Amino acid sequence: MKGVARSFWAVVAVVLAVEAFIAVLAIQSVDSDLPCWVSGLQGKLYLRTNCGSPVALVGFQSWIPVLGVLLVCAATIVAGLATLISQYIRTRLALRRLGAPIAPSPVLLHIQSQLGIDVQLCADDRVFCCCAGLLFPKVVLSRGMLELLDASQLTAVLAHEAAHVRHRDPARALAVRCASNALFYLPLTRYLSQKALVASELGADAVAATVAGQPALVRALLDVLGRVRPGLGTVTEMASLDALDSRIEALHTRALPRTRPRVVIQVTSLLVLAGLILLGAWLPPRIPRMVQPAHPVIHVDHGASVVPVAPGGTSP
Repeated sequence: MKGVARSFWAVVAVVLAVEAFIAVLAIQSVDSDLPCWVSGLQGKLYLRTNCGSPVALVGFQSWIPVLGVLLVCAATIVAGLATLISQYIRTRLALRRLGAPIAPSPVLLHIQSQLGIDVQLCADDRVFCCCAGLLFPKVVLSRGMLELLDASQLTAVLAHEAAHVRHRDPARALAVRCASNALFYLPLTRYLSQKALVASELGADAVAATVAGQPALVRALLDVLGRVRPGLGTVTEMASLDALDSRIEALHTRALPRTRPRVVIQVTSLLVLAGLILLGAWLPPRIPRMVQPAHPVIHVDHGASVVPVAPGGTSP
């Protein structure tokens, strides 16, 4: 389906651009402002040509832009790492609670051989099928979904998850969620992240419709609607119907639905970016360090001329 990969790489491009800009500002702050503060506290302002006021509220060497940049940088790192750790732990615990795998039925074995995938069947009466695993993704199917769907519907479901396995979509989903939460102050990132996650489902739907037929996939989607399912963290889940209308529309049009971010998202994101640019403009330019001479020169006035004299030496 057209536009699936583009949606994911749009998130990557925006995140890398914003993160690179913040990193440059943070490096400039540490390299340009903090040494001035330290030198000011030590009473050695000669380390640089012009540090201005070491800890001024406003002006050339104000602490406000430096503090703002470093806070934004720290918040970005903490939010991203917290999302990565929490999502990974939640997923591992959720999969562990599913219990040990059970022997698959003959119908499931036949579908597995047709699609060329391995499916882990778990003894859970809830209705779900998911793709889990970052480096080595696998398909997990519940006994409840196996008993609910017929062979054609089950083929569509497993073909959907097989597409997630081939594209390593659980790892992509985790990366997108980390990026969205790391740049929580930029609404456009959250919008693009949600669009990328939906695009991933739509792309897998297109593969499933090609393999098992569109009617079988639509019936499977409708049959699992409203069924009890567990929260599985970062896994990609067939029974997740958050964008059911978009998924059915995409099956008919063979393309991603065209959507634009709301005006409030666009305006807020532009204001945030403008604020970051203003912080960068407020930061003072880098000032080269002064090189102190190894032996200071003393000037002695001999009437009409000034003669330089080295320490401990005599004038000519």
